[in-house]
Amino acid sequence: MSENESSASLPEQENPGIEPWWRRSAPLASGASLAIGAATLWFGNMLNRVPLDQHATLSYLLMLPLLLVVPAFSAAGLRLAWLAWFGAQGARMLIAILVLAAVAANLLAIWRFGSALLRIFGG
Repeated sequence: MSENESSASLPEQENPGIEPWWRRSAPLASGASLAIGAATLWFGNMLNRVPLDQHATLSYLLMLPLLLVVPAFSAAGLRLAWLAWFGAQGARMLIAILVLAAVAANLLAIWRFGSALLRIFGG
């Protein structure tokens, strides 16, 4: 087997010099953070309205590992907002507004999710 044939079967390595999209574009990162915050806030509000009966606590206890994805997404949204704020170069005022809205939405989503868990498991 020649040298060209053996190197052709190896997968191409990613270029380590290329940064991910959220570091290259602060407006995209702040917009994505705001979208994550809005979606997780919607889910937290929806979880606050679930009806509770005598078997609901056990059901939600079984679903808890899946439900904990929601605050993890909000934490990722906060991280994106952080990266957008420190990566902003051009339209700083627009990015500041998007970042503040995203941080508020993500923090509110985490709070609504926590209050829903307290409502479900608190009694």
